[in-house]
Amino acid sequence: MTSRLCGRSSRQIATVIVKRLKPLELLGIFRTIAAFAWQMMFLVAEVLVSMSLKRKTGAKKVQPRRTREERSEETRNKLIQAGARTVGRYGYEGASIARITARAKVALGTFYRHFKSRQEFFDQLLPAMGHTLMSFVQERVDRDVVGAAREEQRLRAYFEFLDEHPWYHRLLNESEVMAPKAHAVYFDLMTSGLVRSFQRSQGRDELRAFRREELETVAYIVMASRVYLAQRYAKSNGVVQEPPPDVLATYNKFIQRALFD
Repeated sequence: MTSRLCGRSSRQIATVIVKRLKPLELLGIFRTIAAFAWQMMFLVAEVLVSMSLKRKTGAKKVQPRRTREERSEETRNKLIQAGARTVGRYGYEGASIARITARAKVALGTFYRHFKSRQEFFDQLLPAMGHTLMSFVQERVDRDVVGAAREEQRLRAYFEFLDEHPWYHRLLNESEVMAPKAHAVYFDLMTSGLVRSFQRSQGRDELRAFRREELETVAYIVMASRVYLAQRYAKSNGVVQEPPPDVLATYNKFIQRALFD
């Protein structure tokens, strides 16, 4: 057969082969060729998509996969943030687990993987937000500023925090009844942080009129003044605003004379 095919064109050769093959054999060949063609098309498509993505991302580094612990902590933080906002809107009584998980966009069962009950969640909620507040204020206070000016920056930062978290005082005030354990932990946290700050001030030869054992009382006085000034002046027509200039001036004068003169 090879000798007969010599000198013929590829079309003539194909005609001879087709005539000699049975229909079922031809069908099998055509299926094989079609399958191979589809595979090649998909392979080319994958290569083109990969090249396109590389051009778009450029030299961006691939982010490492997060660990299970990191994912778990992220979910817990989502629940805390969602819970704080839910309490801020509906109060502790109205902050159901269903509302909290819906706002956090997680399944109901996910909540119970992190907290045994709604009360346990409430007991951790305010202290967690207290840490958020402390970090927020610390980031906005200049380390080189001392004395009354430093306390003024803290007051400004507190007002700014309320601008971003206008529901915060409801979370704080209702906790005394609805989450007393969280209320106690929160005030221990905030007071100890302010006392440490005052101790550093004494290391700079400030607050000379007070003994170290008196600093906790001073911390409560300063914290109370911030909270009540914010409750009185932070909101105007339902919108959080900066402390009015005359309020800042009065606060600065009081802090200067009470603590630093």
